[in-house]
Amino acid sequence: MMIGHREAALCQLDGSVAGLLERQIREPSDPRYGGFWTESFHVEPRQSGFFLGEMIAAFCTSDSRWYLSARLAEGIRAVLTYMETHQRPDGCFDLTPCNYASPPDTAFMINALLNGWWLLEKCEAPEAEFMRAPVYRLIDSASRGIAAGGFHTPNHRWAIASCLLCCEKITGNPALGERAREFLREGLDINQDGEFAERSAGNYNQVNDDQMIRLYLATGDQTFLEAAAKNLEMMYCYFDPDNSVFTNNSTRQDLGRKVYAESYYSLYLMVGYFLKRPDLGAMAEWIWQDCSCRGVTPDAALWLLLFPEMDGYGADAAFMRPFEQVDRLFPDSDIARIRNDKWSCSLLRGKANCLYFQHGAFAMYMTIYSNLCDRRNFLADTLERTETGYRMRAHAAGWYYLPFPEKPETSDWWAMDNPNRRPKTEGLPLDTTLEIVKRPDGVDLHIRTEGIDQLPLRMEFSFLPGGYVRTEHFLQRAKPGESINVIDGTVEACGPDGACITLGPAFSGHDFTDRMGGAYPLSDKHYTVYFTAYTPVERIVKIRAKRKDRHL
Repeated sequence: MMIGHREAALCQLDGSVAGLLERQIREPSDPRYGGFWTESFHVEPRQSGFFLGEMIAAFCTSDSRWYLSARLAEGIRAVLTYMETHQRPDGCFDLTPCNYASPPDTAFMINALLNGWWLLEKCEAPEAEFMRAPVYRLIDSASRGIAAGGFHTPNHRWAIASCLLCCEKITGNPALGERAREFLREGLDINQDGEFAERSAGNYNQVNDDQMIRLYLATGDQTFLEAAAKNLEMMYCYFDPDNSVFTNNSTRQDLGRKVYAESYYSLYLMVGYFLKRPDLGAMAEWIWQDCSCRGVTPDAALWLLLFPEMDGYGADAAFMRPFEQVDRLFPDSDIARIRNDKWSCSLLRGKANCLYFQHGAFAMYMTIYSNLCDRRNFLADTLERTETGYRMRAHAAGWYYLPFPEKPETSDWWAMDNPNRRPKTEGLPLDTTLEIVKRPDGVDLHIRTEGIDQLPLRMEFSFLPGGYVRTEHFLQRAKPGESINVIDGTVEACGPDGACITLGPAFSGHDFTDRMGGAYPLSDKHYTVYFTAYTPVERIVKIRAKRKDRHL
């Protein structure tokens, strides 16, 4: 039996349109007439185009509460006025936090508007006639501005190319397609692992996948769908036990953010439908059900209205939850991901926050402070797979400046090219190896140092606050910004929801807890547990996902 979600998605769209009409500026004398207030009392030009697409879709959908609504028609006329008065002379629009007269941001806007345009093309009601000419002019003028301009980041190319190819079909302007093909001949920036150049599981993966779908719709070339499918399959490796998406290795603004997968729903559904892959459709259904548990409805109405036949595709297919068992190294992205049902572990090369461990929704990250000269933390130079798990290695060494062999041209220290021209002498080295051994309920960390002795090292385990931390000797509420140096025993940290992580055996050789400039900062949002020792260090720390012990 087919499971469909069009009705729920349309209900969400109707509610969104109602909210837009409430926020729309309706005073004709206001220079921002037709725009929409944001929470920061700002009117965003680019966003108004996104909203216009939603309004057109609701107006043209026969079972929408806003179908052919006179009130909505008034709002559409007003936003069209706003778009006309705030369009730059070159045809582009502003993203006011950073980009003005921006071709790529205008491309994203027009892409969103096109979903509404395609629904308008299907609408035969005479009441919809008033918007055809102004919306066409908007698409035509904006696409010319997009084609004439440039971009900033890799994903912008695909937004521009997909937009121009779609607009070429609408306007008949061949220059748009020619420009799009200039971008496409650079080749897609997706590697063998399925990752795009911008490592961004929380945001830009889904942005790129959306553009791949639009490129397919514009060209019929399944190469674009296959690229999206490859990325979506890779994304299975980035789901954490609370169904959030791991973002702590992102290269973009989603770094460290708590992100869930609702924006991926329509992507799995569409790629699955067009490629006849019910497994991807089943993943879309899983995302929908997960969103329902959190009281969220994926923003998928416009795609479901455009392709009603794909609603529920793959929902009744067998689904083995491929994201619950993961063991994958991504060498190009400097990350390894391990997942065993209710716990996950992430290893990051070149990052001070080199390990993340999560049990349910309860998360922890680890840094190793081993300050040697200008190297403050353990920063893995290598991350490789072993027979039992993974290995990370880091080399650090002290150094000291020497006098210039000849008199420098200036006595001004800051004008001297000290980093590149002044000779140095090598100091004592510190080589650190971290072996990560997989276990059914967690991992073992085997830390070993070689080289300099008597260097105070500490392992810092930073937990989400709100629960408690205890050993055989103490019990303490875990408050943000607080820390403790544990001498021995097994540390049990428990989150507010009852998920626990244990560490041990603990060790303590000193109480050096200060950090010098350039070190990874101690979080004021986490509770931190210290294990400390002097080098040479050879210890095994067992990290385990445990059920809460009811006996305190």
